[in-house]
Amino acid sequence: MSTQRVKEVYIRSYGCSMNLAQSEFIAGCLRNYGYNITNSIKEADIIIFNTCAVKKPTEDKIISAIKAVPEDKKIIVTGCLTMVNLNRILSEARVNGVIGPFPGSAIIDIVKEVEKNNKLTILRNDFKPPLTTPRIPTSSIIRVIPIAYGCLGECTYCCEKIAAGYLRSYSIKEITEAVKEAISKGVLEIWLSSHDCGCYGYDIGVNLGKLLREIIGISREFYVRIGMMSPDTALKIVNELIEAYRSGKVFRFIHIPVQSGDDHVLKLMKRKYTVDDFKNLINKLRENIPDITIVTDIICGFPGETDNAFENSIKLIREVEPDFVNVSKFGPRPGTPAAKMRKLPTRIVKERSRIMSRLATDIAIRRNMKWIGWIGNIIVDEEGRNGTVMGRNYAYKPIVVSGGRELIGKIVKVKIIDVASTHLKGVLVN
Repeated sequence: MSTQRVKEVYIRSYGCSMNLAQSEFIAGCLRNYGYNITNSIKEADIIIFNTCAVKKPTEDKIISAIKAVPEDKKIIVTGCLTMVNLNRILSEARVNGVIGPFPGSAIIDIVKEVEKNNKLTILRNDFKPPLTTPRIPTSSIIRVIPIAYGCLGECTYCCEKIAAGYLRSYSIKEITEAVKEAISKGVLEIWLSSHDCGCYGYDIGVNLGKLLREIIGISREFYVRIGMMSPDTALKIVNELIEAYRSGKVFRFIHIPVQSGDDHVLKLMKRKYTVDDFKNLINKLRENIPDITIVTDIICGFPGETDNAFENSIKLIREVEPDFVNVSKFGPRPGTPAAKMRKLPTRIVKERSRIMSRLATDIAIRRNMKWIGWIGNIIVDEEGRNGTVMGRNYAYKPIVVSGGRELIGKIVKVKIIDVASTHLKGVLVN
């Protein structure tokens, strides 16, 4: 009597840390149901693409990857792109099943139908899988814990509202239990992740400050990285953030995308703060936490951005001097109001991006130079290139040192001897 061969599933994830967590959930659910999870497309019977929709170059890369899958493999697409540009997926690629982002155990239904040669589409942007959902961690050191899905924003350029829907927060108890479970298994870095961590809990009567106090109160050695926050939501809880940073358990790091240094452009973007609000937030953080690492984002060439508006963005970055700036060229996303706005000429957008990127690099190097000579502990959490590993210090600065995989998961003392724009370079100190 013959037994049916267990099907192999390969999962490819694109985009943010939220997507990484969702791929871990998908893998865990399928393994628990009886499927094998493989790291090889060649060995796989079913390929799952967990997609991102934020930028068109990433979308293009995803479509190309789907089209390159051999004909004998079945293809399932999930993630944000399914809600934002399903028409392109279906018109340009061969797909057997589609399910909206963050499906959790619902992925099993799709896989079962596809396995039976049925085509199934489940388009929803309101999934919220329990944090107790089975998962296969991709790191033994880092655990990404979603604290909410969706946001309260109305940004005219952003398709994430279309993809992720409205705010859906987990309770403080659910999150703290997930943190305890992770650190019981040796995890050292907890990444709190959301589309806007600053608006966590608005829908359930709590806020990020209350959540952080509960997490900080958990015993054992571990460190928390707070995910991206909009400046307006961060400003409302800035005192509670400062309290958390002082605890010693929260990386002194904040990612607050300003997107433009011009108030008129911010209005066109429907961002809910002014340039002065952003500067006040930065000033208060640095007054209280001088060594905090500040990361921001800038969109160059947004429709309606005049020469003067772009110059205002340059002035803001020169004045604030963020430790790192993610510079993007504006690209319209399907279904967003900005897609209907009059675009600037491509050459202008590219030139502004080049100017801003050069400024950001110069500032990053200058700020990183202040760390030369620093001696302290880092958590080694990633394998690097050419016989190196990467770790993070208390300010979440990426630090590259020579060493092998045996250092991963260890806390080691280093001295900073050189810098690049994206990281510090250190040596181990005995």
